[in-house]
Amino acid sequence: MSRPGRDYNPRKFNKSKPSVDTSMPPPATGREDIPKPQKKPDPRPQQRQQRPQQRRDNRGNTRPQQRRRDGQPLYDAKWVRVVEHDTSEGIVTGFTEDTVIPCRIAIESSEALLPSMRIYVGGDGKGDPEGSILGGARMDKMSNSAKMDFPLILQLFVEEHGKHFVDAFFNKAGNLSLKQHAFELLAGIGNKKALQMAELRGSSGFSSMAELNEKCSIDSAELLARRFFSEVEDRTLQPRLIDHLFPVNA
Repeated sequence: MSRPGRDYNPRKFNKSKPSVDTSMPPPATGREDIPKPQKKPDPRPQQRQQRPQQRRDNRGNTRPQQRRRDGQPLYDAKWVRVVEHDTSEGIVTGFTEDTVIPCRIAIESSEALLPSMRIYVGGDGKGDPEGSILGGARMDKMSNSAKMDFPLILQLFVEEHGKHFVDAFFNKAGNLSLKQHAFELLAGIGNKKALQMAELRGSSGFSSMAELNEKCSIDSAELLARRFFSEVEDRTLQPRLIDHLFPVNA
């Protein structure tokens, strides 16, 4: 019998297992790693990077030699005129004979090369002395002596090939417009002087630079060299006599 005041609850004494699953789930084992896609190997053979050829200067230090770039006027040159030779670095500053492009030349020479000397840069061993083109030379990077000597070396070049420049320019130059003659491109030559030179030239022309200078009372080589130098300094200067008078047909 139950005690007074208390209800009998049969579930309280039911020791059977509950029907609901109360077990804990197993601990997490972590997320499986997904393999990353692998890059497919390139079937093409890898090209080895070519290193520029090394060249030694007078101090025994190595420096890269500029590769020849086909199709560019600078690297198609065969001969270069010396403007300045830095013997400590073994580098010559000069200009190409066929296009008058300022350039830097690497050369191995124990003796200093004099201004106006020729250097062969054709690369086939047919000239002496022989050098290799390192690249162009900027006028603002040249030494003061090189800047001063540059027009003088140009003048010597014009005098050396005087016959060519007399026939190609002074005997053929005509009017650029109704008001300007081609002779007026030269420093100090005005319209009156240009017409006088054309009259003195006549139909037969000048036979030599010496005759031209004597009849016209000018220094034709100096005037022409000064014009060339102006065109080298200012690549936008038009018309460009360098483009019409070079290369020299000696």
